[in-house]
Amino acid sequence: MPRKARKKSKKPRLSWILFSGIILFLLYLYIGGDYGLYRHWQLKQKRQVLYKELQLAKQEKDSLTVVIQKLKTDSAYIIKIAREKYNMGKPNEEIIHIVTKKE
Repeated sequence: MPRKARKKSKKPRLSWILFSGIILFLLYLYIGGDYGLYRHWQLKQKRQVLYKELQLAKQEKDSLTVVIQKLKTDSAYIIKIAREKYNMGKPNEEIIHIVTKKE
């Protein structure tokens, strides 16, 4: 008895392609979309950099607050800054500049 030739149904193949397409789309959204893993990793790295910058800014602010407080209250500190930074001296005091060669 000869077997009858069966036509292969295209429905299982079409459903497999559709299912694969949906899975690939969902993987793209999960990994590469706006809220995907790669974007999450980028934002986490940026947050760490900004946190370090924030810590440095806080340290600088604290040191500047100390300097401001000294400038408001400590006259010896003001004299020290005037002598070192602005080459000022007391009356009848001679200021000697030492020049060093830079290589």
